[in-house]
Amino acid sequence: MKDKLFLIIAWSVTILFMNSVSSHAKEVRGVTDDSIKIGVSMDQTGPAASTLIPLVNALKIYIRHVNEGGGVHGRTIRVLVEDDRYSIPAAIAALKKLVYRDRVFALIGPSSGSFVNILWKKLQKDKLPTIVAPSIEVAVQPFKKYLFICTDTYKGQIRTLVDYMIKDHKLKTSRIGIVYPDTETGKIDLRAALPKLKEYGIEPVTKEILMAGALDASSQVMNLTRHKVNCVLNIGTIPATTVTLLRELRKFGKKVPVFNSYAAMLGEELNQMGQIAKQAYIVHAISPWYGEGSGVAQMREITLKYHPGTEKPYRGTSYTGGWMVTSVFVEGLKRAGRNLDEDTLISSLESIKNYDNGGLCSPISFSSTSHKGGNAAKIFKADPKAGKYVALTGWRKSD
Repeated sequence: MKDKLFLIIAWSVTILFMNSVSSHAKEVRGVTDDSIKIGVSMDQTGPAASTLIPLVNALKIYIRHVNEGGGVHGRTIRVLVEDDRYSIPAAIAALKKLVYRDRVFALIGPSSGSFVNILWKKLQKDKLPTIVAPSIEVAVQPFKKYLFICTDTYKGQIRTLVDYMIKDHKLKTSRIGIVYPDTETGKIDLRAALPKLKEYGIEPVTKEILMAGALDASSQVMNLTRHKVNCVLNIGTIPATTVTLLRELRKFGKKVPVFNSYAAMLGEELNQMGQIAKQAYIVHAISPWYGEGSGVAQMREITLKYHPGTEKPYRGTSYTGGWMVTSVFVEGLKRAGRNLDEDTLISSLESIKNYDNGGLCSPISFSSTSHKGGNAAKIFKADPKAGKYVALTGWRKSD
């Protein structure tokens, strides 16, 4: 009898121990029975704050909407935002805090493509599923298991812009002047533009350096004039620098088309410039706030539900970008089900094929060999009279 009692007790202890081990094995960083923690690393006080604060606001509003609808499979999503101040040391510190102290399950960010160059090995080592905000090629090429981008790369967008400039704009002669900042972003865009121009047998007649945030571009415009350019390819830029360039062109009476990379359209600055803005064309992989499509309309509806009376001034495309990447992340969580861990999230994201987000961007597809979601962008033109960017094309695929 004593032997039987001993066996029963021993067996019970064994079962309890095995259940304890099993329960421990199922622990996933940042995931509990009723919540999921995601980290966001974005500039909130540095030089890119005016662009990235709206992105974070969009993310928070989208998550609020999801949580008020019951969350995802009974779990609410907790958002922890760290300010990387658009600085490499701060970005490294932000990532360490989110992973080791806050124990987040996944990440959206960081602010800059330059940071991805430095942080991607750590993201991989920490097995942190990350939707990278900058659409930089290094995030997905070569393939990285834990990193995703939702739109075409900046390289692909530049190639689409050059195609439009040469094929659609139909310049009689191609005396192209390139304006770019001597930064990593500027160099990435330049490395994309020069080979694409060469495919058309075109060499730029001049390359002018204009640093981000410059308040004067007179010497650059004088050189563009001296080289008799009939169009300008303004790449690696930001809205404020584009405004500076266009104002200087107006001062010199230089009425040539200016073809701008994606970041020129992150805000609505160009549409506040008057007639000179009509010279500006921009490539972008994300629709503006007032764009067409059910997903864009839903974004406006939900946003204005929480913030009534804030339709104008219009939110920039960075807001749409924040909404879009968050919607893709939530779609991945939904597909992963209750049995959520890093691998099930990655597998569920990889199951996304031709995902139609209602016009926020082009349809998104991932796979087990490619985490680049999009391959298309549109060409937009500033329309200061309407106060909006007007789409001149549909979604165009880069080659």
